[in-house]
Amino acid sequence: MDALAAGQRAVTARRVLTMLPGAAPLDDAAVVLAGRRVLAVGPRRDVLRGFAGPVADHGDAVLVPGLVNAHGHLELAGLRGRASAPAGFSAWAAWLVAQDLSPPSPAVLARAVAEMAATGTGATIDVGSRAGAQVAAALAGAGLAGLVCHEAFGWKKTNRPAVPAALDAAAPPHGLLAAAASGHALYSTSPENLRRARDACRARGAPFCLHLAEHAEETELLATGAGPLAALLAGRVLPRGYVPPGRSPVAEAVAQGLLGPDVLAVHAVALDAADRRLLAASGAAVCLCPRSNARIGVGRADAPALLAAGVPLCLGTDSLASNDDLDLWNEVRALWAAFPDFPPNAVLEALTATPGRLLGRGLGRLAPGAAGGVAVVPPDLAERFYP
Repeated sequence: MDALAAGQRAVTARRVLTMLPGAAPLDDAAVVLAGRRVLAVGPRRDVLRGFAGPVADHGDAVLVPGLVNAHGHLELAGLRGRASAPAGFSAWAAWLVAQDLSPPSPAVLARAVAEMAATGTGATIDVGSRAGAQVAAALAGAGLAGLVCHEAFGWKKTNRPAVPAALDAAAPPHGLLAAAASGHALYSTSPENLRRARDACRARGAPFCLHLAEHAEETELLATGAGPLAALLAGRVLPRGYVPPGRSPVAEAVAQGLLGPDVLAVHAVALDAADRRLLAASGAAVCLCPRSNARIGVGRADAPALLAAGVPLCLGTDSLASNDDLDLWNEVRALWAAFPDFPPNAVLEALTATPGRLLGRGLGRLAPGAAGGVAVVPPDLAERFYP
């Protein structure tokens, strides 16, 4: 069967960064793909010898593995363009719960997923509680890989499956797109429900995701039981007689046994040096969402300090309820606007190899058998990554 009949295609460029450990950049290189599956990568003249399929030449561009959007909520795609002004987390949360949170239509989901794919995303970790099966179908339809997580929320004990059957059917275990459980946050999900979700992830070999230290209001609630977030959640989410643990969110996550190398802590804005040391010691990765944090008005994560502490980093867009688009390159631009000297290699790791390690299935690298396809580095960023 020739390449065209097999649906193979090739892309070429002046430089390819495979993100394999210790691998040098490839000059005048080519990648052969079947869908988003990498079949071959290497010098152009070697890889394309005898190749009969279509070839897309990207000229002077730099190619990298398909990006991994490590945190999103596609079920909120219907709120595009309606995010409230930055006023802090409680104000944003109050605005959010007042919106129509019905699952978006297939057309709205398809548009959001197409935007991700068109801007280089090959895989994602998506979190939700209302539209998991629909989100999985939209991602599968676009050929994107990753994880669709059903979020544990609330303090009531439940006997329901940690992953609904409909989501499991749409994203079966061991596929390029799989289903898993996740936790919402320490203040919104009981310790029992968080542990149950964590155990379900371990059973599936999937990473456990948790919003952690996203804002100072979370820190205040866990330390004292007071503040605007406590007032918002009293009688709605927090149980009657709630007693705060009296420690930071990271310290509480450690106390509950929720951190480890298989964990992705999302946001990590409200940290001190002790929290960063705890995160580093646990081996947990952190997903930075710079534009979402700015749009909500919760401050920004100290990415250089996290990197210096040895915390593995990822990048995510979060949702269209707190962001303008789902383009991960715009997160890179925001990160560099805040921290101009942040190392380019650390940015690339955060976009590819680190979330790829969490997800497995060959994501975040360019090697035969890897999934996720390729991404073209935008011209305004290419020289930063490899001059």
